[in-house]
Amino acid sequence: MKKTRNFFLGAIAINGIYLIITFIFFYVLNSPLMNINENDYLSFHYAGLNVLEDLPNLYSSSLPPFPFRYLPLSAYFFTPFSLLGLELGYFVFQIFNFFLNIINIYLIYKIVQLYKHLISPSTLSYDLKNFNDIFTKSKNKSILNQSVIFLVMAPQFMNYFLGQINVIVTLFILSSLYCFLKNNSKYDLLGGFLIGFGILLKPTLILILPFLIYLNYSKETKKFTLKIKKTALRLAGSIILVVISGLYFLIFPQMLGDFIDVNLAGEYTYAIEGALEINPSFSLTRFVLILLNLINIDINGFLIFIIITIVILAPIYFYSVKNSNQPISLIDGYLAGILVMLIVYFDTWPHHLIVLAPFLIFFILIHGDFKYYTILKYCHYLLATLTVVFWGIFYLTYELFPFNIGGLIILIPVYFLITVFYKKKP
Repeated sequence: MKKTRNFFLGAIAINGIYLIITFIFFYVLNSPLMNINENDYLSFHYAGLNVLEDLPNLYSSSLPPFPFRYLPLSAYFFTPFSLLGLELGYFVFQIFNFFLNIINIYLIYKIVQLYKHLISPSTLSYDLKNFNDIFTKSKNKSILNQSVIFLVMAPQFMNYFLGQINVIVTLFILSSLYCFLKNNSKYDLLGGFLIGFGILLKPTLILILPFLIYLNYSKETKKFTLKIKKTALRLAGSIILVVISGLYFLIFPQMLGDFIDVNLAGEYTYAIEGALEINPSFSLTRFVLILLNLINIDINGFLIFIIITIVILAPIYFYSVKNSNQPISLIDGYLAGILVMLIVYFDTWPHHLIVLAPFLIFFILIHGDFKYYTILKYCHYLLATLTVVFWGIFYLTYELFPFNIGGLIILIPVYFLITVFYKKKP
């Protein structure tokens, strides 16, 4: 017990070291890699102030270092940190993220525990009566190992270093999944609001919503069954929060134009000598846009995004619905939705993998009998380690090869493996 507990505490310590290094760069060093004047957190800091003082310019591209990219309501989340001032607010924000990582580990445990009780007869050998069982019972070793990987994965360091919000987003979506798995009307409504808060902070999480539709297919009758009330409860929170944000766009139409420019126009790029536009995103959409730019084909970026989204989303959604077993299949639905999001959105960075990691972990912990289990597990390990390396290599080689395809080369096999899993699911 002492050895396993120390193993877990060591992972927390490494996560804390990531944070300490981040603080040294932010407060002490004036490094071109990152400093107090060059950090993504500045976007959140100014958004937290502007939503109170200069709302129409919330998405202004003139704000340093990058424009705010999230739905209007989300800006209020950052206001308490912003009011503390930049330096203190940044410190409190990062410490807040550190403790949220621990809470996310606890939620992973609770979801696996709940899932084990939902399936009958249980095919999982885990012995989970309380959180301490992760350390004391050998049957739970894989849960401990995956928790450690989540804490020490390289994207965790990048998330701290850039002052990003993926740990917070992960908290909301894990909490929503836990509520949905409770399979209760009250929890369905609460879960809908929780995933709605996640969408406010990361609008592309809207791609999870199709997988929340309570749609089962009976292979015996060859008919679909839609539970309208349950679906409505699951979606209500997200719809309400998005509609409220939409009211801001109606009141201040310029906000909508600015929001579209920074999110859906695919224009978030850098220029090399005024010609080639480059971007370290490893999404398929960004790869296509850079390729088209290289061969001088001018086409609407949003159109490319829509086409690729349909092509990627349609097959995996079709097979997921055809083989759905609600509510326990929700875990796999979340994985599919987030995977599609990372592949299709314009700008996918290594730190976004924090959002994907818990759901790859669930798959590894739950579907050990999957034919291609080992391949998927190693893809998870590669995403946890090499994507940040690929990101660094890109900045050294972009003038010769302006594509960051390392992460995409790993994500695409994961996508096909999950699609195969749905297709072959009995």
